[in-house]
Amino acid sequence: MKCGQFDQRNQEYYKNFSAENYFQKLLGSYDNKTSDWRGKVIFDVGAHQGESAEFFHHTFPGATIYSFEPNPKAASQIIEKKIPGNQVFELALTDFNGNAVFNLQDISHLSSLAPINRESRDSLGYAEREEHECIQVEAVRGDEFVNRHKIHSIDLLKIDVQANEVKTIQGFSGVISKVKVVFIEVCFYDFYTQK
Repeated sequence: MKCGQFDQRNQEYYKNFSAENYFQKLLGSYDNKTSDWRGKVIFDVGAHQGESAEFFHHTFPGATIYSFEPNPKAASQIIEKKIPGNQVFELALTDFNGNAVFNLQDISHLSSLAPINRESRDSLGYAEREEHECIQVEAVRGDEFVNRHKIHSIDLLKIDVQANEVKTIQGFSGVISKVKVVFIEVCFYDFYTQK
């Protein structure tokens, strides 16, 4: 069913305000001749099962995507997707180098370096009954990783690390001038023990 001008306005809206369009405007300098984003570097910190990496590859074909996911099962799921230009690192990016305890939640996208707040009012009862497994993971500062891999600039630093955002961005303090755009998920609820 067509709705005349309504359908046309929806198409125009999507063209101007889609998620792809938004991120492309953030990164800029798209090469219309080659239709790719070669040379662009994207850090997907807290990559879960590769949802963002797939989106970034679709939106920025030709870009190099570094996916960071400390959950071994989730990291292997990203690898299995064989996303072109994607490199997967089973690491937790934070504010120190060494080993860390990672809380694998029964709802995998809630896994975090931060433990669940059992007294959470915002979790609608989940915090009281959640089950998790603690594993040891390798933790690395973002600036240490950037320097070790000789990365000259990061066009997009996406961070979604379940209450570890501040520590993660602090871990990039030595190279923050190399980062052009930072995109961080921020939650204002008491689900984790740290905010």
